This record gives sequence, structure tokens and C-alpha cells, in this order.
Amino acid sequence: MRVRLGTTVAGGVIASLLLAACGGGSTSSDGVTTIKIASAPNVFLSALYVAQDDGLFAKENLKVEIVEVESGNDSIAALASGQAQYADVGFEDLVELSSQGEKSVVMVHSILNRVTLTLVMSKKIAESKGVNVSGPVQDRLNALKGVKIGITSPGSPSDTYLRFYLRSVGLNPDRDVEIVPIGGASSLLAALEKGQIGAYNLSPPTPYIAEQKGFGTVIVDGPKGEIEDLDNFSYTSWGVNRDWAEENAKAAGAFSRALTTATNKIKSDPEGATDQILDHLGSFERAAVLRTLQAMSTALSDDGCFKSDVVRKTLDTMLELKVIEDKADAAEGVFWTNEYNAC
Repeated sequence: MRVRLGTTVAGGVIASLLLAACGGGSTSSDGVTTIKIASAPNVFLSALYVAQDDGLFAKENLKVEIVEVESGNDSIAALASGQAQYADVGFEDLVELSSQGEKSVVMVHSILNRVTLTLVMSKKIAESKGVNVSGPVQDRLNALKGVKIGITSPGSPSDTYLRFYLRSVGLNPDRDVEIVPIGGASSLLAALEKGQIGAYNLSPPTPYIAEQKGFGTVIVDGPKGEIEDLDNFSYTSWGVNRDWAEENAKAAGAFSRALTTATNKIKSDPEGATDQILDHLGSFERAAVLRTLQAMSTALSDDGCFKSDVVRKTLDTMLELKVIEDKADAAEGVFWTNEYNAC
């Protein structure tokens, strides 16, 4: 089941709609557990779509309902409130929650081991600045000076990591560029095509679509691991409502098993997986989606397991990059756990 929520819905209303969209987290008399997931469509969630379509969740006695939201902030609000059981989150989200005294969310299944945000620039601007996409990354990032850059929303990964890129080459994010909130992937793509912005930073496929259609130039390709500090990095994971997982450990383990099986299929048959997920993405840009799946193959976690050294590196790097403000505890059980996965 899939429910789409509008872009102007506030966090409190999001929770109400999630609650009304069929009860989640419950187990029926026949042993089937309903799981509600709050997320925005994204290629890196392909395992979710494949597991659902292939009946992998059903085989585990799970009924999965996807409630589509526009931003990660809505997902986090739904997860923390218990109106959703799962959402895709990052360590920065949980560190922020913890700073507010909220410890209701824990990450249980790693999705991406690399930051896949991809920086695409208007082709006209790239040509006018003489950008060489094969040249040093620092030179490509310096070309952003004076450009209006779109983000999904303030404080989102499209914003925080962009600011790191700019600072890494001595540019001031508040003075040397203009950063403007635009909205989701389709809005950013349209804004770039219309010339309303000169660049944006988002995980594929829309940056690839912009290049494919001839009005964009990819200047930093995230899935390729072009930013060394952001490779071997725990970027995105499945977060779960902690109370629900503790009360439904068997179902939580089943959810992870289904995702791992689906991920293995995606890695072995990206062509077939592409055809399978297009409807979930609302996209018919097959070539761009296939390019994205193939590029992300090495970034997708094989088994969903967290590695303590990678977690430590991730949190330390986030602190250095000012993605988080204070040093965070990397110990298992604080922000992450392998308890519900076969690690």
C-alpha cells in the first residue's frame, strides 16, 4: 500500500495522516505484522520496493505500507512519535534528536556506506566557467562561486554537505554563493532547467537526468566516491522506533532479512531491478535510474550491518564538517544496533 502526502503538510498533520492511513505496528490474529514506513521516493531505497514487489515481506509475515512524505524532517517526526515504525535516516538526524532529549529512534539496517549526493550545475554556467569534469575536484567546487544553488530545505543533507564542499575550498556558504530552498527532487530539476538556480546537490537520479537531457553537467558524482572524506561512511540507514523494535524483535529481524535478500538481487541484476522500481519512483527515465543503480552498487550495504570503526569515523567526520555540533557517542545501542540483523 502506498499513500502520498502533500508538500505543505506540517509535521503534526503528517503524524495525524500517518495514524489515519491504517494502523501500523500491529500484529493480526493470523500473525501478520503491519509496518508503516515514512519516506520520500528514492533510488537508494530500491531494496524496499523490490522486497515488496517480490513478496519477500509477505514471506516473513509482514505487511508493509509506504507513506510518502516530501522531506526527511517529516519522516523523523513520524518515526519519533511512533506513527511510523521505519524511516530512512542519518546519524545527524539522531544526534539532533538526542540533543533535544529524544532517544526514541535507533538505526538498525545500514543502507549506504558512502555519501551519494551528486552536484549538478547548469551546463551553460559550467561551460562559461570552463569547468573540466575530469579535473581536480577542488577546481570543480571553486566554480560554484557566485552561483545560486538550490537545496531541498535548510539543514537537510543537500544543504549541510553542500556547505562542507564550499568550506573545503575556502568559499563562504553565506557570502560566496546564494543558497535557496526549492523543495524535492522534481522541483530542483525543474528549477535548474528553467534557469531559476545554477546548481543543486542531491542523490541521483535527477542530476543524471539533467545531464542526460542536456541542460546539466555533473561536476561531483557522489556514487563514484569522488569526495574521499565521505567514502566508507555510514550515510543513510533504516531507523526504527526503538520501543516498537524492542516489542517486535522478530518482525524487526524479518524486515532486515527481506531487505538483504532484495539488495543482493539488485546488485546481481540492476537491469531487472530498474524495470521493477520505476513505478515506485514515479519516473520513466529508465536510463538515468539504471545509471544510478549501477553507480550505487558499491555504495549499497551488502548485509545492512554496522561496523563500529565506520560509525566512529562517520561521527568524527560529521563533527569536523560541522554536520553535527558536538562529539557523539559511537557505542552500539546509542544511535545504532545490529541486534535485529544477522551480523
